[in-house]
Amino acid sequence: MKSSQKAPPNTNSLNIKRPYFDSFAKGIIFLFAFLLYANSATYEWVLDDYGVYSQNIYVIKGVDGFGDILTKTYRHGSGMYSDNLYRPLTQLTYALEWEVFPDNPGVSHLINTLYYALCCLLLFSFLRKMLPKYSPWIPLLITLLFTAHPIHTEVVANIKSRDEIFSLLFSLITILLSFKLIKEEKIGKKILFMFGIFLAFSCAMFSKEGSITMLAAIPLTLYFFTKAKGKDYIFVMSLIGCAAGSYLFARHQILLQYPNSKLFSISIVDNYFYNTDFLTGSATSIYLLGKYLLLLFIPYPLVCDYSFNQLSINTFSDFPTLLALSIYLFLFIYAILKIKKRDPISYGILFFIITMSITSNLIYRIGSSFAERFLYIPSIGFCIAIIIFIYKIFKIKEDKNPKQFFKKNRLFCLVFLLIIGVFSGLTIARSAQWKNQETLFGADVKKSDKSAHLRLYWGLALRDKAYEFLDQNKGEQNWTIVQKNNENGIRYLNKSIVEFKQAVEIFPEYALAYEQLGIIYLKLEEITHNKTYKDSAEFFFLASIKHLSEAASANSNLAKIYFERGEIEKAKHHYLTAIKLDPIFADGYANLGSCYGMTSQYDSSIYYFKKCLEINPKHELAGSYLGLTYTNLGNYEEALKTYNTAIEQNPKSIISHNLKLRLLITQKKWEEALEFSKKCLAIDPFNSEIYLLRGNINQAMNKSTDALNDYSLSIQYNPEQKDAYIGKWQIFQTLGEKDSVNRYAAFLSVFYSGTKDATNP
Repeated sequence: MKSSQKAPPNTNSLNIKRPYFDSFAKGIIFLFAFLLYANSATYEWVLDDYGVYSQNIYVIKGVDGFGDILTKTYRHGSGMYSDNLYRPLTQLTYALEWEVFPDNPGVSHLINTLYYALCCLLLFSFLRKMLPKYSPWIPLLITLLFTAHPIHTEVVANIKSRDEIFSLLFSLITILLSFKLIKEEKIGKKILFMFGIFLAFSCAMFSKEGSITMLAAIPLTLYFFTKAKGKDYIFVMSLIGCAAGSYLFARHQILLQYPNSKLFSISIVDNYFYNTDFLTGSATSIYLLGKYLLLLFIPYPLVCDYSFNQLSINTFSDFPTLLALSIYLFLFIYAILKIKKRDPISYGILFFIITMSITSNLIYRIGSSFAERFLYIPSIGFCIAIIIFIYKIFKIKEDKNPKQFFKKNRLFCLVFLLIIGVFSGLTIARSAQWKNQETLFGADVKKSDKSAHLRLYWGLALRDKAYEFLDQNKGEQNWTIVQKNNENGIRYLNKSIVEFKQAVEIFPEYALAYEQLGIIYLKLEEITHNKTYKDSAEFFFLASIKHLSEAASANSNLAKIYFERGEIEKAKHHYLTAIKLDPIFADGYANLGSCYGMTSQYDSSIYYFKKCLEINPKHELAGSYLGLTYTNLGNYEEALKTYNTAIEQNPKSIISHNLKLRLLITQKKWEEALEFSKKCLAIDPFNSEIYLLRGNINQAMNKSTDALNDYSLSIQYNPEQKDAYIGKWQIFQTLGEKDSVNRYAAFLSVFYSGTKDATNP
């Protein structure tokens, strides 16, 4: 009796040889993937790129940081010790790139794009192995849909998400090698493939721990698309199991160095339903799974952050939750019913569910409530299921001639090309928003305006914009331009204050937002010399520490205020707290060195400055103030050597130049000091202190006119520069100009009484 079931289409019936078609398809895929994201080569650091890459002290050591990367947690190098993450492989590639192309985000973006294109090529090869009975156009269409899908923009355009790319890349290699192992008869090649499987899956695990879902996805794949026998499953599962076990053992050993990691907890600002009860958390997770599914069909709008308080907490009585639950139950039941028939749609559904499980918050709560990058690997299941579904709905007709294939399936092709066109346009547009902090957060804060994180991020982008204006003053010769830059800087700083305050309105316990407010007010005090800003900064730093006592940087910033007020013991207490919380906190060590220097405990001062320079050899303050400590000890030779080293490390450091100039003055090397002051002013032409020091030099060299001019410039650029007024008063005394002497004497008496007005004598 003949079977009524229609035989699957045969690849060989197409009038196109497989090797040629595959080469053609791979060329199209690679070019398509590369062109979609090629513009990212002009992008900058953004979002998590800083913590895991550009501001990670182990990564920016280059190859010298390999040892630390392999033996420390993921974000240890940026001052975080309780993230419980261990992903060394991607950071090793970052360190290698930094070694060759230091501080060049464009190169790393380009490399990300190439890795993504390679992923897409491997996906096509994987699908060709999976679907040998289908037209080769079907694997190509599935791959193109995956390649173009806008949901992947975060993974490709954010360098940090290379961990996601590597996880898929090495998982696909593992599966392809498993296919080869099952078919191979020769013992030698079998051993080679076995070694390759172990190595590839080890790389996947050491890239991202989420790869562990492949322990279920790989045997599922073998069941659906191979004729694997029991021994084949045992071989493959043993190999990938050993690879996963090796990673878990290594991770456990690393975390043993961090006893506080056991106290690790998630803030609701990161996972907004982390502390909810089991039923509410489960309902919210299911609701979010529905949102994930919706984004796969309609990937708009896309946002880099969906945290507190943008999305809602749901219960099982809410319609969105019930709808999502119904859809997933239907899909799961369909997949189970079709599993014996090895239906690719069934596989796609199960692959999606398995790979989505670890980030769904259903099994256990993770550090993030919702993120587009979590769909990167699961979306393969979606693409497989949806293309095969459309294939069946449209009842695709095969033909030997490729042109005839398209003619006979014109509607299917037009629908598919329309989808790819729309998705490609959305991907290019969304990718452009990832260019830098300003473009990304400026766009996303409008789409996710209730997110405390995004308010903070947008505030940081505005702060950085302010710093861009202020940095333009370095070396600027035109005072009018300097004032204009200051005005623009202050304007953006005030805008950032609005965003940070919005963040704490959304989440009143948001320690990071309070700390940023403190930092902004300190910067405003530095620009305007308005002392009331320092009081505001103190208030916000205290608020930050209240809500997050282990905030090292907030303790350090608060200590800075106490240090400048002369409250050295209070400053020392907070600096010691900072380095206890963050043992690689370079600023904390540098400032602690200054505290000990102020109390003439020079040995301790030198120790902490050197400790800072071990962590960051280019630390401007530590290098400069270490020289000052040697100066205070009377060791002028060592001081000069230290200043020169600091200047070599930071050629535009006005602090190092200032202190070296003071040393030359102390040594009464007037001619050398006068010449060196020119170098100082070339760096900062409007530095009040440098003009004051040059005035002192000219006064010592009996150049009264030049000295008076320097003192006037010092006062012009900082009307609070008391020593400049004293210098002018002394010169007028020497010159016997009684009217000027009396005028400055009267002014200084008012000045020292603390009631000086804005009138410049």
